[in-house]
Amino acid sequence: MIFAIVIFVLAYIAIASEKFPRHWVALLGGSLLIMFGVLTPSEAMAFISWETLGLVAGMFTLVSILVNAGFFTWLAMTSLRKVNYHPVPLFIILILLAAFLAAFMDSITVMLFLAALTLQLCTLLKIDPVPLVIAEVCAANTGGAATLVGDPPNVILGTTLGFSFADFATNTGPIAIVGALILMVYAFIKNRKSLKEAHIALTPEMIEKIDELHNEPLHVHLTRVGLTGFLMAVFLLIFHIPLSHLTGLPINAAVSALIPAGVALIALRDDQRKKVLVSVDGESILFFAGLFMMIGGLEKVHLFESLAESLALATASNPNTLIMALHWGPGLASGILDNVPLALAMTFVLKDLAAIPGTPALSMLVWSLAMGVDVGGNLTPIGASANVVAYSYMEHNHGSIGWKRWLVIAVPPTLIVMIVASIILLYKYQIGWY
Repeated sequence: MIFAIVIFVLAYIAIASEKFPRHWVALLGGSLLIMFGVLTPSEAMAFISWETLGLVAGMFTLVSILVNAGFFTWLAMTSLRKVNYHPVPLFIILILLAAFLAAFMDSITVMLFLAALTLQLCTLLKIDPVPLVIAEVCAANTGGAATLVGDPPNVILGTTLGFSFADFATNTGPIAIVGALILMVYAFIKNRKSLKEAHIALTPEMIEKIDELHNEPLHVHLTRVGLTGFLMAVFLLIFHIPLSHLTGLPINAAVSALIPAGVALIALRDDQRKKVLVSVDGESILFFAGLFMMIGGLEKVHLFESLAESLALATASNPNTLIMALHWGPGLASGILDNVPLALAMTFVLKDLAAIPGTPALSMLVWSLAMGVDVGGNLTPIGASANVVAYSYMEHNHGSIGWKRWLVIAVPPTLIVMIVASIILLYKYQIGWY
């Protein structure tokens, strides 16, 4: 147990330092567990959730097609032109767009193009981009909590514990919508003075410059293929369980994403296919694989079983306490620790908790944990992958932000959303809607 914990802690420190490629660190950690006999090769392979990796790979491929088509930039610019670049609705639209898009694709991709677009727009409008980009990150992580495919922790929790796209959409979805609206209102109130000043300075010449910068045509064929595949994947993710029962075919979340992705790739030309595949985020897929092996090592030495028993014992007198402990404990911890490995570790704790008599239903524990780690990831620049992407981009292209400024901007609204989510979760448990 000690060796497995040491390997995990050292790997985590290396990942958090951002000085080493996280996928190589995770794979090295998993390999060391095999080399020193904590896991056999077959056990390491068994601990990898291939369904999770298949789902991530399929969705990354479809998103890559739409990115190469210029669809997301077109969507953002179309939204902005509808409001004639007025800073106030522009501010609101970008935040809501981040939340909406992150519900259907990984928040890393959302922030990759939104951070670049926001920086360019704010530079032209003479608005400080940092508060808006941080608000977008918070909205993306919160909006991603709405569905199975939104945030990586949801992908892990859903595929490893057996919850579907529809389960997340109907349970965490409404809470995520409320949270995103709270974030939008809070961000607007805090920045309304600078937005009004920017509106006064807005000129037709500025609007013309913005149009010139983002006047790239939309690739029609790539967009049609990408959207068709994406909609097919969403349909299958929602209905794959009844379809599996109806047809007798083993249609799981991975198949639901990989089949549309495969069909979409076949519909592309060779040069387009190569460009799409090269831009797929393969590093995240390798990172997940290595992470599954390291967490599997901790599971084999019964660490999570011990944690589950201790947690159940401490909260035995009141199920509400357990629900809140799973919401706030991992939620606050995810601000310091990346929420992906934290969610993966907690899946084993939840499995062991569900086996203990008297604890709330597993589904209720999952919704509480998911909302905690998804929203709690907003707290610091390293709490979630989207944070790291946006923070790094702004540091390189705008200037130093610093942890202090991130905390000042992100912590208050994050805590407000977590408090509201707590109230809704407890209400859900009381009325039995979980």
